[in-house]
Amino acid sequence: MLLAMLVVGIYFLEHFSARLEEEREVQLLALAEQTAKRAAEALASEDSISINLIGRETVALEPVAGIRFQNPAEVQVGLAGLSESTLRVSVPVALPDGELAGSLTLLGDDTLIPRQQIEAGFVLAVLCVLLLRLAFTVARERLVPPVPLAVPESQAIPCNESNADPALYRQEGGVAGLALPNSEDVSAQLRISIVNFESIRQRFTQDALDDVLADYQQILVRAAGIYGGQVSVPVGKQAAVVFTQQPPSQAGFAALCSGLLFLRVVRLLAAQRKEAGQMTLEFKALMTTDNDQDEAWSLCVAGVPGRLHVPETQLSSTELDVKALYQPEKAQVVIAGDHRVRLQPVEQLAHRYQMLLRTQAETLVSEAGEATGPSK
Repeated sequence: MLLAMLVVGIYFLEHFSARLEEEREVQLLALAEQTAKRAAEALASEDSISINLIGRETVALEPVAGIRFQNPAEVQVGLAGLSESTLRVSVPVALPDGELAGSLTLLGDDTLIPRQQIEAGFVLAVLCVLLLRLAFTVARERLVPPVPLAVPESQAIPCNESNADPALYRQEGGVAGLALPNSEDVSAQLRISIVNFESIRQRFTQDALDDVLADYQQILVRAAGIYGGQVSVPVGKQAAVVFTQQPPSQAGFAALCSGLLFLRVVRLLAAQRKEAGQMTLEFKALMTTDNDQDEAWSLCVAGVPGRLHVPETQLSSTELDVKALYQPEKAQVVIAGDHRVRLQPVEQLAHRYQMLLRTQAETLVSEAGEATGPSK
């Protein structure tokens, strides 16, 4: 719409300038013919006093910048005002009997002040429209609450049971009691990897590690459930969350929000877990719309701890604000098989979504704090 306004405005300026030149030329021509009739007798008798008087009176008129009188031999016999101008008209001066008494040239005001005033007004109007649009966008983001993603009942995950049995989240193939969607129905996936997991497994017993993984599994299930995702692979076993919303751009955005929410809750809980003497884990996250499980996991492991990454080529396909998310200085090039992939970190979304994620994270942290027992 703004581009259309600019095109129409430029066309209007050019059209107006052409019409203005035509009108000024017609006006000068009419005035020149009228002045020629007045100056015919004076020019025929070469009465310089009358010629100069007529010249000064004519130059005093607004559209005239100068006037020049010439006799039949084309010798200048009178001049008033400017002597040069790009806008000029010449008419013959004849006596009532038709005898040529000379010629008269009117010089018009060729300054660009009218055009400059219109251009300044047009630029001011465009700036006002831009400011109004910016103000409307800011007001809408601050006042209009984001529409929560609809979660089908068949995919809904019970997120309010803070005292759920940890054994429920130790299943090899995801969350017990929920049917996972077919791979062709998956529009986006979120992968979660644990930083230095092999070293952690060597330092702790399997039972102690299972208890810790169960705590984080509950967080992941809750974060995924809020945005309509299903945990297909649990934490500690190449964790994956699948999203089936349509169009794929909605699924990708839901996966992004779910991953950012999970990482935020993990960071907020780290201090509480340390104070309680419990093990804390750090995670990497990846959102992708590609169904290649192996490549997605490799890209997730190659990411930076504490951040969520997205393959650069998929930023536009998910209809995200690429300019706001694109951070070339933080991009990471990863070799995946026979090709290279640039991973872009996504640290924050629009202001209203950041506020929503902050509120959701505080709620999940509160629930997790109530459900956290003494260190084992």
